[in-house]
Amino acid sequence: MAYLLDADVFIRAKNLHDGFDFCPAFWEWLIVQNVARCVYSVEKVGNEVEAVEDDLSEWARERGKDFFLPPDDSVLPSLAAVSN
Repeated sequence: MAYLLDADVFIRAKNLHDGFDFCPAFWEWLIVQNVARCVYSVEKVGNEVEAVEDDLSEWARERGKDFFLPPDDSVLPSLAAVSN
């Protein structure tokens, strides 16, 4: 089973207990788990964390679409149901 992470996971980790300088293993673990097809996020989250120029935005840009998945045709019809 794969896990889909929201922006809060990345932002809180960076700001609180898993900063890039303090706990680089957390960020490496995310990469390893993404390669193993266990951890992803979505394009909108990638856009949100890339909006602020910092270590997190740089890390997110380096991950690209393999980590921050763009929506596909199966997602679009579900947006209305989720919104309701």
